[in-house]
Amino acid sequence: MAALGALAVCNSGFYVLAVRPATRGENELVARNAALAAQVKQSRASVETVQAQANLIEKAKTDGSALVQEIALPRQSAFSALLTELGAAATQAGMEIRETSYAVEPLDGNEQYGTLAVNASLRGRYDNLVQFLYQLDRSKVFFIIGSLGATPRSDGNLNELQINMRFDTLVRDL
Repeated sequence: MAALGALAVCNSGFYVLAVRPATRGENELVARNAALAAQVKQSRASVETVQAQANLIEKAKTDGSALVQEIALPRQSAFSALLTELGAAATQAGMEIRETSYAVEPLDGNEQYGTLAVNASLRGRYDNLVQFLYQLDRSKVFFIIGSLGATPRSDGNLNELQINMRFDTLVRDL
């Protein structure tokens, strides 16, 4: 009986000293593995989100470059295209182009593109001016109107306006 009691005490001691800590350590490893698996899953989701955003940025960059390429006039033909568009818009609107001056200005940070700045002096009535702006808006050439000033003519013809405009258009191949 004493041998049986000693064996029970040894079994209890073995359980307390060896089996129970091993089981506790195993449970901690399982919990750590589960936490690491959750982190891996979260990291993969983050990587997929970043990759999707990078793809959208690349698509936007490509689309933006294509748009700029489409709306920018080649420098060799920019002046003639601009004169053609201005003349057509003025004729359709009943405006008279008095003077024009042009200057090519490079864009900061971009050696390939620039702006063609146009200062124009025109004459016409208010409704002609509205029609002229409408024609410019519908033009194939991309115009950015920087300033527009209209005053009554000084020679006594109050029905007509003296109009001064500045607008820009994009040019490429500087």
